[in-house]
Amino acid sequence: MELDDVRCLAVLGLRRSGRPAALLGRRKLPAARVVALDEGDAPPEDTVAELRAAGVDVLLGASAVLPPGADLLVKSPGVPNESLVVREAVRRGITLWSEVELASRFLANRVIGITGTNGKTTTTEVTGAIFRDAGLPAAVGGNVGYALAGMPDVVPPQATLVAELSSFQLEHIERFRPDLAVLLNLTEDHLDRHGDYRGYVDAKARIFENQVEDDVALLNADDPGTLDEVAAGRFGGRGRRAWFSSAPGRVEGPGGARLIAGVDAARRLWLDLEGQRVRLCLAGELALRGDHNLQNSLAAAAAACLLGVPTAAAAETLRGFAGVPHRLQVAGVARGVTYVNDSKATNVDATLKALTAYAQGVYLVLGGFDKGAEYDALAAATEGLVKQALLIGATAPRLAAAFAARAAAAGPRATPYVVCGDLDAAVRYATRHAVSGDVVLLSPACASWDQYRDYVERGEHFLELVNELRGAGAS
Repeated sequence: MELDDVRCLAVLGLRRSGRPAALLGRRKLPAARVVALDEGDAPPEDTVAELRAAGVDVLLGASAVLPPGADLLVKSPGVPNESLVVREAVRRGITLWSEVELASRFLANRVIGITGTNGKTTTTEVTGAIFRDAGLPAAVGGNVGYALAGMPDVVPPQATLVAELSSFQLEHIERFRPDLAVLLNLTEDHLDRHGDYRGYVDAKARIFENQVEDDVALLNADDPGTLDEVAAGRFGGRGRRAWFSSAPGRVEGPGGARLIAGVDAARRLWLDLEGQRVRLCLAGELALRGDHNLQNSLAAAAAACLLGVPTAAAAETLRGFAGVPHRLQVAGVARGVTYVNDSKATNVDATLKALTAYAQGVYLVLGGFDKGAEYDALAAATEGLVKQALLIGATAPRLAAAFAARAAAAGPRATPYVVCGDLDAAVRYATRHAVSGDVVLLSPACASWDQYRDYVERGEHFLELVNELRGAGAS
């Protein structure tokens, strides 16, 4: 659809993405009517006041219906496709875009788009930090930080945009095209939203579909899900494929393709951008822990250096990057027990990756909103690493069933578990039982929406509980 043809723009969902999208539409489409809709809980009063002051019509709750003259609906990523407004737009044949698509029509910047089931936020933040540490202009946004719709006329055109992109943001693009698209991995997630794994992967794969020959598609040569999709020919677009691998000594990707980033037998990270291998740093020098962060670091360094960042600057950032909040974030130490906030682990694969950062002695807090995942493999994978699983939230009964089934099959090897109900109870239980040297790890493998607004609120609650422990003199 051409923006010149828009006479009435409707924006659905007025939180982090919808508010800037509506304001962008009002500013850039002066001849069009802009209507902002929110079917759920009322947005903050200052948001409504700001939109109305800008000339946006705001319809809330039962009044949030699609206007008769709407010819474009921009949907915030958190709005499900079952929304009455979305269903009405589909019935009428109205063009449906994500906020990312709308923003991209007004951005002239180079874009690095980063997606995958896990590691998106960390890789996005590391990539942005590499640019900044090298003294090059960059802005981080998308599914983390600022919405892309807030960037036109704010971020200078010479800055590189590093955008974390979720399946929700990609499922309704039309022309959005990242100059460099990164796919970190593919495992089951958001089945409640996409219906099945196929729908989820198809949404992720859209990151490549509009790429042209001068663009780059950066892929993980170690990820089975990615390799399956490539072998089946399901990734479209004409971007040049480049591969990275964290397997020590590996130099080739699928079909004998030369790796662009890898790890040698001595565990040194390297890049090969123009046929010459350049060493970055030792894996042991990385500031970020865990096998998954080795892959994230390789992807970030490759993405930044492919777009011109000096390799020495990338290496320096990898040695010093401190991590992102709610992702293996050390919350504090009390009586020798380390409390780690990994609230952003909202699926099983993220929790499995988090466990690679610890050798043993983990009290693992699991549970939350049910996204339809299976937990049998998780229960088995905790054996030998986790002292006890502490189960919370709406998924606690399903998790308990998975651990009980594993106990029946594996006997004494199985990980013991206890149903705690909520995070407060889980932290209290762990504090009573953990000994010096143990780790209490909040890595829920589930979304947070049963008890919290989002994973950030869940993580902040965990940080508060740990601070109370330390403030009580337990440090």
